[in-house]
Amino acid sequence: MGKKKCTFAKKRTFMNASDYIQQLSLLPHPEGGYYRQLFGNDENGKKEISTIYYMLTANDMSAFHRLHGMIEIWYYHAGEPLNIYVIDNAGNLTVYPLSIDNEMQVVIHPEEWFAAEIPSKKGFCLVGCAVAPAFTFENFELGKKEELLKHFPQHAELINRMCKE
Repeated sequence: MGKKKCTFAKKRTFMNASDYIQQLSLLPHPEGGYYRQLFGNDENGKKEISTIYYMLTANDMSAFHRLHGMIEIWYYHAGEPLNIYVIDNAGNLTVYPLSIDNEMQVVIHPEEWFAAEIPSKKGFCLVGCAVAPAFTFENFELGKKEELLKHFPQHAELINRMCKE
């Protein structure tokens, strides 16, 4: 009881971004793209985990950011392949292609800087994101281009493209 019935399962392979936005009740995300909070994001007390749907469209990006004391896992659901760029504390860059043909989930560890985009700049990508312990804005840090360039000059092209400030 209380579960929302899935009304689009039969037409899943033919859905576009607008269909998913409507069917999943996605809202514009402050960073770009669309999202909907699913569990544990109400900020009322400590929760063990939080989850969201998150969609990027062709020219959207998830700018470089990191989480303090939280692990984030991205799960591929539908659409175009997505690249997740992760810079670890030693400055090593790893590119994770998230798609039906590659990995379908990626784990980002605390304190790692990460960003995401659709490399083809076509269509959309729908993912799920789980954060443990539950996401809070006090543990979220948006990357500042100047600071990241100072620490990771070897990744200047990517940082310049994937930072908002």
